[in-house]
Amino acid sequence: MQPKRRVRAALSVAVVAAVALSVGTAALAEPTDATSWAIDRAATAKVADLTGAGSVNDTGARYGVEGADLGHMFMVGPRMAMAFGDTYGAPAAAPDFRAVPHADWRSNSIASIDPPASPAKGLGFVGMVADRPGHAKELIPSQKRKGVQESVIPTYGIATGARNTTMNLQYMSVRSFDRPGHWQLTGSGMVTSLDGGTTWVDQPAARRPADSKFGQVAYVRPGGPDDPDAPVPAGVTRGADVYVYGIPGGRYGDLSLARVAADRVADTAAYTYWNGTDWAAGEASAVPVIRGPVGELSVRWNSFYRQWIMMYLVDDTGEIVLRTAPAPTGPWSPAQVVTTTKDFPQAYAPYLTPRWNDGPDLWFTMSQFTTYRVALMKTRLAAAPAGAAPAAVELPRSLPAREPSLTAPPVPLAAASRAAPTTTVPAPSGSFPTAAVVPTTTTPAGPPPATAPPVPDPTTITTIDTRSPVPTPTSSSPAAPAP
Repeated sequence: MQPKRRVRAALSVAVVAAVALSVGTAALAEPTDATSWAIDRAATAKVADLTGAGSVNDTGARYGVEGADLGHMFMVGPRMAMAFGDTYGAPAAAPDFRAVPHADWRSNSIASIDPPASPAKGLGFVGMVADRPGHAKELIPSQKRKGVQESVIPTYGIATGARNTTMNLQYMSVRSFDRPGHWQLTGSGMVTSLDGGTTWVDQPAARRPADSKFGQVAYVRPGGPDDPDAPVPAGVTRGADVYVYGIPGGRYGDLSLARVAADRVADTAAYTYWNGTDWAAGEASAVPVIRGPVGELSVRWNSFYRQWIMMYLVDDTGEIVLRTAPAPTGPWSPAQVVTTTKDFPQAYAPYLTPRWNDGPDLWFTMSQFTTYRVALMKTRLAAAPAGAAPAAVELPRSLPAREPSLTAPPVPLAAASRAAPTTTVPAPSGSFPTAAVVPTTTTPAGPPPATAPPVPDPTTITTIDTRSPVPTPTSSSPAAPAP
């Protein structure tokens, strides 16, 4: 090779490498199907604080929210909902939020977002569901009595219905928060709103016992509003099925998998569970898909990487990790470290966004218990062709997280294509679109159809029943290992 050609070739290789590992805004080369992926730790960074004083939303001044956690998201018509767990008022957050007593405790709250073209500057709230001007409302009441019902926390949300405006929040009823990463449930269930999040009603058919393998969940609906570009199993209608990832209360259980028709999501009798070889009735049939400890998690399809992405907390080693899979059922790759609690003290709850999943940046929210804020984060993957040495991978210190998924049902996939646009009604400023006109003084005559949620009636909901719906446990979970 001539010297000039060698120089040009070397420059070409250098340019390709620079593009592939860039953490800027330039697009990466389009990946191939035969590609392995590694977290680019240098690309993991905080984008913006979303809650608290001085955040992009200044939630203390606007909504009386100085501290909140979680921040999982789902689309409601054209708007994005972001649901929070325990929510507190003044005083403003300090570096150690818990070092100062805070008033105005609400067990949960929810914000609405008009999705921007890019989240690069954060996610601006257009409003929070309020009970009075300037005050975020507690959606699901709780008794706030440790040992009876300390709090009621929404663990994930999903919208259903013809216009994607029936709002569903899965919740865990917490008997007591015992120590970091460990808590006891009185049960779990679901509440539904048809009036844009103002009023919520408990769904009796969605109740699960305290020892359920699905005490906390994450939802995936391939081809649905939250994952519109996702491929679906051959012969399946896009958006028809919801995959439900479940863990028991706390952060130390295994992850199990269920499936349900989208229009039956509030009816546990309609669920089937992966038993290692097939889908079967009854939660007792569910076997571990990923070995614990698994903390709060989320799963989204990314059309750039052509992979399903899962993120969760490994509590005992303080690691936020990521796995990839070709289908929502798996098989899931061994986990890689996205960030750690050394970089972000007491970080937890990584929730992937339901939008902006068609480029190299992976956007997710993350909480920190120290500041008790929710932040928007981003990271990126680096590619290596199949058979080539992958980029440097930081493996978790947690040995179970290094294992691939234990089982995965074979699911042949149809070609990915964007779902047909859903007819939506523009929402008034700061609110969510509604599913129906909801009467507030009368109750509909006769029971609703089996697949339809009851119409919310504010006079019927004062708290969530603390009693487990099944007096004798019918499912078992492995004993939680020590942290």
